[in-house]
Amino acid sequence: MLYILFNIANMLIRALAGFLPVVPVLAVYHLVLSRNDKKKGIKAPKSHIAGVYLFCFVLALVLSITGVPGIYDLSINANLNLKLFAYFPVMYYQYIANALLFVPVGFLLPLLWKRFEKWQLTLLYGFVLSATIEFSQLFNYRITDVDDLFMNTLGTMIGFLVFAIVKKGSPRVSAFSIGYRSHWKGEPVFCFFIVWISVLVFKPILSGYLLGLAFPFVSGAPG
Repeated sequence: MLYILFNIANMLIRALAGFLPVVPVLAVYHLVLSRNDKKKGIKAPKSHIAGVYLFCFVLALVLSITGVPGIYDLSINANLNLKLFAYFPVMYYQYIANALLFVPVGFLLPLLWKRFEKWQLTLLYGFVLSATIEFSQLFNYRITDVDDLFMNTLGTMIGFLVFAIVKKGSPRVSAFSIGYRSHWKGEPVFCFFIVWISVLVFKPILSGYLLGLAFPFVSGAPG
């Protein structure tokens, strides 16, 4: 049990290392957008802005768990699996984990942005996110796996369905979403890129430092 708790804390701390550098960038980004809103006499809900920070943390967690390589340990390592369900049912738990990992992505996208209430757009975002992760794994020790791509995309769809059920039962969830505005429409893509850059550049440095603070009795923990 202690080992499981340690691994969970380890994953959360690594995700935090990828998320923290995003916070000031996101704050400036929202300040600029809010000023544009003020000129037009409109205002983004605070619940939406808070939700975007949560979304960025979830992205940092996804990228950390899936083993996206940092810029300091890139290497060519083309391990490919292009056969669907190649490891099923032996590694069924891995399939479940890959789907569950993307459920929050599929839930938060339509929760925060009205245009993602179209399931096709949410599914596309999840697919592109997963495909980018799988491509990046060509440059580290992980396997680029079509199974992961399929299950991640499925998890995104499950998250969307959960949102649809929640919205039907509680229409108040619309308080988190923001409608189509020209200067806000790029927000979910912007979130993806700033989190990716942070995980690529800053996470390898910060994670070692944060892990040292959290677990001073553990030496040599990689960043």
